[in-house]
Amino acid sequence: MNTYPVFKGNWPTNVKKDAKYSIRTENNAPVITIIYEGEDEEIWKPSTEDHPQLIKMVNDVKIAQGGQPNGSFYINEYHQVIVPVVGDDKYFLAGEYSEPLRFNFEGKVISGEPLDFDQEPLKAGSKWIGAHAGIRYILTAGGKDIYYKYSPRPQVEKKVRLSKKIGDDEAAKVAARIRGVLGFEGGRFYVNEFHCIFSPILTGKTWEYLYIGQLDLEQWFPKTHDE
Repeated sequence: MNTYPVFKGNWPTNVKKDAKYSIRTENNAPVITIIYEGEDEEIWKPSTEDHPQLIKMVNDVKIAQGGQPNGSFYINEYHQVIVPVVGDDKYFLAGEYSEPLRFNFEGKVISGEPLDFDQEPLKAGSKWIGAHAGIRYILTAGGKDIYYKYSPRPQVEKKVRLSKKIGDDEAAKVAARIRGVLGFEGGRFYVNEFHCIFSPILTGKTWEYLYIGQLDLEQWFPKTHDE
């Protein structure tokens, strides 16, 4: 049986159900699905059977680690497939997958691409209508740096700052783009495999997601490699 490395990068823990991909069984076959907040306060659950290789990658990890097939997984901005396993507090790297995930639902195409339902490009600052699956990062209070946390070993939490990877000045430039939407109070935002940056914003008593722009991987956290 194959073995898989522990992913020693940004673990997307404690996220909402709509911020992840999941595998479930439909009509006796595995499919990939998302949770999507649709129109008129509806919750949509589109699915696709078009990615058997990805389904196998994810389920191979879960089974190899003693778990059951199906369940949640993530794809980060480097197309790395990150898999949690029930009963284990670690996340594992299944490999990389770059084929775009798209979900057809009632005549609409839902994906993590920066497009509206007419397949027109989104502009920075416009409403994000794409899938919410993504990797969470935090803009610091003051809006000058970005970080994530992960557990390098049991009972240890490590904060990883962008400024420590690319320098204070460059990190501040990247953070300024996020701050333009989140404000100086900072907060969470998401990055997906299409390099889209989007964030939930509280408007009145409701949350809505805004599109911030495209990520430049040359000015970002380095890719996490196998160890």
